[in-house]
Amino acid sequence: MEKQQSEVVLCRHWPRKLKGKAYVYVGEDLTNKSDLLLDYNPVHKKVPVLVYSSQPIAESLIILEYSDDCWNNTAKLLPEDPHQRTKLHLGKREKAMKEFSELLSVFERGIIKELPK
Repeated sequence: MEKQQSEVVLCRHWPRKLKGKAYVYVGEDLTNKSDLLLDYNPVHKKVPVLVYSSQPIAESLIILEYSDDCWNNTAKLLPEDPHQRTKLHLGKREKAMKEFSELLSVFERGIIKELPK
């Protein structure tokens, strides 16, 4: 897939307009990730990715923060209150830690089964 020439490209599901800014939506088959996604997010290889002026921005919360900072002529997507924004960050971090803990448990159970006693 060729890189998009549009000013704003978004890989994944988002509102029709992000803060009033039209964008090109690029769908992703997550079982067969495109070269475009791997090029824009080579480390995590995940969606969503916002590409603005050829610069990729990954992760939902970071995209929302960037959008609020970049296009500040419309209503905020995130709370103005720093405490409320921090709670969003902590909630995301807790979810990630829970997912990691679950994966680690599966890994540990697999190792215990495979190791000789």
